[in-house]
Amino acid sequence: MELLLTARQEGGATASARYPLQDSVTLGRGPDSPLLLDATGISREHFRLQREVDAVLIIDLSSNGTWVNAQKLTRGQPKPLALGDEIKVPGFQIEIEWAEQTAVTLKRQPAIEGVPPPGGVHTLQKFAASFSAFEKLMLLLALVTLSAVFTYLSS
Repeated sequence: MELLLTARQEGGATASARYPLQDSVTLGRGPDSPLLLDATGISREHFRLQREVDAVLIIDLSSNGTWVNAQKLTRGQPKPLALGDEIKVPGFQIEIEWAEQTAVTLKRQPAIEGVPPPGGVHTLQKFAASFSAFEKLMLLLALVTLSAVFTYLSS
């Protein structure tokens, strides 16, 4: 399983790394981290990604916290990651992508309680949330206009 790790630092700097995940990898400001997270509040070993069959678990190892989708993780407690999850640590937003063949396999796995399945409604909700109120209004007006045009043309 290959992961693409991308870290966006508050202030704009972005770094990426590809990492073949065999068992586990630890990210932080330590020298063994495949993606160096060097900022105030980051531990040498901040969090670990661990492979379990066809799932990836995240485990917070820090004293300053790790958040997945705005929920703070309990230190030492593994949490399954889904495609599109947002990971935040002090000063960074981390994105993790699986290789395409792995992503297809993960989509076929049964749902884990409390974790939204990748794609479907969850993806649509995230997409809809990315629009401003004005953009949503403009889309609604466009749909009403199209509906009126189709009604006019069909009569």
